[in-house]
Amino acid sequence: MSEVLNIKYRLKAKQLLDAFDLNLKRLKEEGVDADGNESEAGTIDLLSEWLEEAIENGVEMDELHERARQLAQFAFERGYTQHEVEELLTMRPNPNGKRPE
Repeated sequence: MSEVLNIKYRLKAKQLLDAFDLNLKRLKEEGVDADGNESEAGTIDLLSEWLEEAIENGVEMDELHERARQLAQFAFERGYTQHEVEELLTMRPNPNGKRPE
């Protein structure tokens, strides 16, 4: 049973990282949704949450280093302060793996 759970967590982590990569690339190339259905700050926060959730699903910090660096660089380019970027990159994974609602 634990092997099934490990596969489930690995798949979830892969989905999170794929979504992170796709959405950060989209933000860099196209910006936010022109229809106003998205805010840049909200999307940047969501990208940070996906990194945090990937940790909860077993991804090691060294695997996330490059993505965290890219997110920090993007946030700085958008005018975020040092403190705001530190907040984005402060990972607080939930030890029981359940996301707050």
